[in-house]
Amino acid sequence: MTKLVKAIARLNAVQLVARSLFIEERLTDNPAFPTLSPTLAEIAAKREALQQAITDAADGGRTARVIREQCRRELKLTLDAVGDSVSSLAGGDPKLIRSAGFFERANSRSAEDLPAPLKLRARISEQVGEARLDWGTTRGAAIYVVEQNGASPDEESAWKQVAETTRIRHTVSGLTSAKEHWFRVRAIGTNGRSPWSDVARTLVR
Repeated sequence: MTKLVKAIARLNAVQLVARSLFIEERLTDNPAFPTLSPTLAEIAAKREALQQAITDAADGGRTARVIREQCRRELKLTLDAVGDSVSSLAGGDPKLIRSAGFFERANSRSAEDLPAPLKLRARISEQVGEARLDWGTTRGAAIYVVEQNGASPDEESAWKQVAETTRIRHTVSGLTSAKEHWFRVRAIGTNGRSPWSDVARTLVR
């Protein structure tokens, strides 16, 4: 039996919006899931409310940040519910689960069965505040999670998620210029999630 993995528990507001957009894209016109509860319209409404709250909180005070957190919780609960709905309708079919923008883990296997991505490289970009990453394909991976650290690779609390991508290359933007940044990648797929890759670093213009 295959278990659906939602991969939303620890996402901040910005990351949750990106996750929601990914799920919404996969569910739009998906013939395997003609009826969902919550509906796609309800998911989009919660996501748009969070996007607006993120914008308001950027220049707002404590009240705006409280509203942003409330909207984040509401979107997370909505995505939790749609994950449960997808899990029920998919009946443990891993292909259907992936088609809906979620991941899966076979109960009989360990999450460590998925190997860490190899050959991660971080290179300086011609653009200010950007770094270019690429790595090797991980067998069984459905998506890759990218984290960045601008302090020290040994400082675990400084690692921050900056991307989820189905590709084996990514350009990270919005980085602090004229300093080194460290990066690591994790694969998520059929056997759960992999360990983190080796750390790569580069100077950012």
